[in-house]
Amino acid sequence: MREIDFLPDWYKQGKRHQRHMRRQYVALAVVFLAMVSYNLVSTHRISRATAELAQFEDERGRAESAFHQFNRVTKELNEMRVKADVIERIDSKIDMGAVLAEMSHIIGETVVLSRVDFLSESPTNADKDKGQGTAVTGVRPADPAGGPPRKTTVGDVRFRIVLTGLAVSPADVAALVCRLDDSVYFDRVHASFWRSSTIHIPTRRVQDSPKPSAEAATARPTETAEATEFEVVCYLANCKEGESR
Repeated sequence: MREIDFLPDWYKQGKRHQRHMRRQYVALAVVFLAMVSYNLVSTHRISRATAELAQFEDERGRAESAFHQFNRVTKELNEMRVKADVIERIDSKIDMGAVLAEMSHIIGETVVLSRVDFLSESPTNADKDKGQGTAVTGVRPADPAGGPPRKTTVGDVRFRIVLTGLAVSPADVAALVCRLDDSVYFDRVHASFWRSSTIHIPTRRVQDSPKPSAEAATARPTETAEATEFEVVCYLANCKEGESR
């Protein structure tokens, strides 16, 4: 028997069209869901990347701040090293107070110093250039003529000390040289010269006032006395031969 199809063609086409449309709707829904999911995932990833980028920016800012601080500290350290090097070169490491105290203990009552000079010399060139040190201090009044100030030396130095003054007799000069030579503060002590000299001493009478006036002191008679003018040269024992301090 033959089957008779009573459904019209337009109905069949309409059914096929509906099925085709449903498949398209499903495909579009799937594509839409995929796009929404991709958008959500992309948004999440963008947000996370933005947060990480902001964190990296903060870390970069902190790194730049640390770098600038490191450069500043390095610059200050270099400046401090330069200053420390300058201080190291100009510091003689000599306790002048102790040296002067030792000298005042050694010098007796029969010796009067009129001048004390500390002359700096290089330990390596002192023997070659004797007498060419740079005066760094002098225990004497300022020059009334307003001469140029003394210069200071830098680096490791040893001091040549020149003592000039008056003594009662040459024996007192020899005793001073011996006392200086016996002291641990000084070495290579010798007397450059000594010679007899005449000094004038104001005489004092019994009726004179303990505090005479300037006119009376000028008019007061004087008497002469024999003394010994001397100059003693020695080195401060702050370094040994052949090596620096």
